[in-house]
Amino acid sequence: MSTAAPMGSQRLRALGWTEGHEKAFAVLQEAAGADLIPALVTEAGDGGCTAESATGALRATYGPNLLLSMAADPLRRPLTEDWIAVRRWPDGRATAEAILSRRVTLMRQEPSR
Repeated sequence: MSTAAPMGSQRLRALGWTEGHEKAFAVLQEAAGADLIPALVTEAGDGGCTAESATGALRATYGPNLLLSMAADPLRRPLTEDWIAVRRWPDGRATAEAILSRRVTLMRQEPSR
């Protein structure tokens, strides 16, 4: 398992990337068996999210494992300020494969009637 910082790590640190994120990401990368990059979600929607990576902004759709997780529990969808693992595909597409960490989860109560 590599513990080297991702390319552009200064940019990631400026976004809030920590040694704890690095360790968690290394475990996720090894388990996935794929080249993933970390990114910070800046905007999330139903079909995908916009995120900042070490090399700049990117748009990612949700990968199949993340979609299955979201179907089981809607709170498992990426939210703004979540760190995610992104897979870049040879055709230029990007997919969010997993949520790396979540700082806070806010839940809205149903309105009283």
